Formats: sequence, C-alpha cells, structure tokens
Amino acid sequence: MNQEREIIIYDGICVLCNFFIRLILNKDKDEHFNVTSLQSNFTKTHYPDVLKVDSVAVIKKDGTILQKSKAVFYILRIVKMLFIIRILIVILPTFISNFVYDIVAFTRYKFFGKYESCPVINGDLKSRIIE
Repeated sequence: MNQEREIIIYDGICVLCNFFIRLILNKDKDEHFNVTSLQSNFTKTHYPDVLKVDSVAVIKKDGTILQKSKAVFYILRIVKMLFIIRILIVILPTFISNFVYDIVAFTRYKFFGKYESCPVINGDLKSRIIE
C-alpha cells in the first residue's frame, strides 16, 4: 500500500493514548503523521497483525512496522518532543524499555481511564484521521 504519510496506530478508547495523539498531532506541524485507532476498520483490514500486540505502532512509508518503545521513540524524535524520554529509550536495552512500556500499557486504563468508544477528533486535526 502506497501512503503519503506515516501512520500512527493507537488505542482509541484509552484516555492517555488520546491525550498523547492530540499532543503529537498538534506538535507535528509538518504533518508527518496520520493516525488511526486499533479499533478502526482500516487497522483491522490492512494491519491485523498489529492487533496481536497491545501497543502503539508506526507504519512507516516503506511498510516497516515499529511497535512499543521503538514506535514511541520514533514518534517523539520526528516531532522533537520529550528529549529525556528519547535519551532513556536509546540508553536502555530494548527489552527494558519495552518492559516499562508494557507496564504503562497494562495499567493505562486503571490510572487514566478509558472511553466507551473512540472520541471524535475535530477541527484541523480531523483531516489527519484514517477511519
């Protein structure tokens, strides 16, 4: 599949994930990313393997799929955010940064909550959503 932008796949019902995606889209002034949720028909149709891992994913233009801490690092590097977290991800071995990622992923609903369904993103950001 040929795509103009790289795609971030995130948990659409997760409050923390939605906050993160809105922050990323607002900082992504060059419009490097489009986004879609794990719950979307697009993800289910085109990237069903991503659903097997409870994780954020980045689908790069060349088709490479990044997940967990590698996806987080890539996103933060592109939008030039959270330098300290990026450094930690680089310094720590991948199995440790993924372990930390898994802890956050496992507890995200408990600490941050979840929506009944994926909230609608309006305004200028709406054009960046793949449904």
